[in-house]
Formats: sequence, structure tokens, C-alpha cells
Amino acid sequence: MEVAIGTFLIVAYFVILLRFFSAARRTFDVFRLNPHLLPWWWKFVGVGWLLFVSGYSIFEGNFDLSSNKFLLVGVYFGLLQIAFSKEKNEDEFAVQIRVKAMYVSIISLFFLVGVFSSFEITNPDSFSKNAFLTFMMLFNATLVVYLSYFYFTKYGFKKNKS
Repeated sequence: MEVAIGTFLIVAYFVILLRFFSAARRTFDVFRLNPHLLPWWWKFVGVGWLLFVSGYSIFEGNFDLSSNKFLLVGVYFGLLQIAFSKEKNEDEFAVQIRVKAMYVSIISLFFLVGVFSSFEITNPDSFSKNAFLTFMMLFNATLVVYLSYFYFTKYGFKKNKS
């Protein structure tokens, strides 16, 4: 069962990446890229996937993020679907916020890698045994920062505008 779900996740992940980066064939200018995001309704698929993974983990009785690889990968894939789907009314403002959110999330990733590296230096083998789980937690945290910044900025601006 886990092999089939893992294979499905890998194939779906590469389909999303190929769709997103297919716009970057002929140019290397980041500001000229117009990435092909998923349709706006795909957010509901991502939320459904998060609910399915959470429900399956609760049903199995293993909701511990530090040991359940299926839960970590499933949460990452669900957040990835939500992060790379369009808004219902995708305009230049949403694209600008998306770029700023990506910038903030990459900075937070550098910060988190620095924190984890300092723990590894002071206490050797603290994360080496569970390197996959550590990296999945880092990527999940990065996507949470991205989504939080994007939606708080977007809806906070709309609230202040009215």
C-alpha cells in the first residue's frame, strides 16, 4: 500500500513540477517567467489530500510527525498543491505577492537550515539518523511560511483597502 501511494506521490509531484517549469524553456530571466500554475479549484484537491492523509494516519493510530513518513510526505504534497494553484482572480498583485512570499520562504529555509546545522554541530548524529524526516519537516515549514505570508498579505491588504 505504501509503495503504491509513494509512487503516486512521486509521479504527481513531477507532473506539477513539469507543468510549473514548462514556461522556462527559452528564458532565464526570472521576472519574465509566467509559470503555469494549477487551476484555482485545485486548492480543494490539496485540502482534500491533507484531510485524507490526516484521517488515514489517525485511523492507523500513528499521528506522530517525527516517525510517520507517510504523514510528512502527504502534508508536503497537499501544501504543494495549495501553494502552486492559482487564485480565482489571479492578477498582477497576486503574482507580486507570490514572488515576495517565495523570497520570504527561501530566507526562512536558509534560517532553518542554519538552526538545524548548528544543532548538528553541537550534538553530532542528532539529525543524521532521521535525515529524511528532518528535510521533510524543513520543506513543510517552508511551504507553511510561503502560504502564510501569501494569504496574510493578500487578505490583509484587501481588508485595509476597504
